[in-house]
Amino acid sequence: MIRVAVCDDNGLMLNKLKDVILNEFQRLSDDVDVSAFSSGKMLLAEHINQPFDVIFLDIDMPDLSGFDVAKRLREQFSDSFIIFVTSHSELVYESMDFRPFHFIRKNCNIPIEESVASIVKKLMKHIKQNEKIVLEDSVSGRVGVFIRDIYYIESDRHYVKYYVKGFEQPIKIRESIGECEEKYAGYDFVRIHKKYLINLKFLALFDNTNDEVTIKGINKKLPMSKNNKKNVDEKYTQYLRTRI
Repeated sequence: MIRVAVCDDNGLMLNKLKDVILNEFQRLSDDVDVSAFSSGKMLLAEHINQPFDVIFLDIDMPDLSGFDVAKRLREQFSDSFIIFVTSHSELVYESMDFRPFHFIRKNCNIPIEESVASIVKKLMKHIKQNEKIVLEDSVSGRVGVFIRDIYYIESDRHYVKYYVKGFEQPIKIRESIGECEEKYAGYDFVRIHKKYLINLKFLALFDNTNDEVTIKGINKKLPMSKNNKKNVDEKYTQYLRTRI
């Protein structure tokens, strides 16, 4: 399920945004939930319990501003897509520190419905990792795994090992690393070495000097071959640009 939050202290705007956002997501997915919040504190409390995938966030709010909320989200290493909603175009550059996905401008010539429709269409291209796959081995049995929870995949002769968030041991299945590379090409995975395919979502550090990468969440360092380095650098740069 795609979890979406909308936060605005103006009740009329909040209700309108929620309705428009829900309608646009439902055009492209039948598995979405949209929650409305009138304060940043309420949103953060709910996000801690169950993180949101997408957050539409008003900048100009009392108590906690949209920037305050975004700062706390990033301090928690949240990778939620943030869309700022504002009538202050001069704040756009200031907001870049929080890696927003996009902006919606209030009181401009472009209708909110049109802005939301364009943004949701772009968002859906980046939420593919919410898809679930089924893996099975003798240790874990048959399990459903979200693509977003795969840290990396390691080649092991005629098998590959899936290192997955929430699993103490890797899930080992009969498959080649080449097949995995082709299968996950559209899901922000990149081949860093003949033995490793990583999820760019978890790339914490690209070390060009030592030819290695660090995987976020498990602090694992993996070797990066010289032949793959340029491609990894380009794919990672491209990935980061899509998050802004």
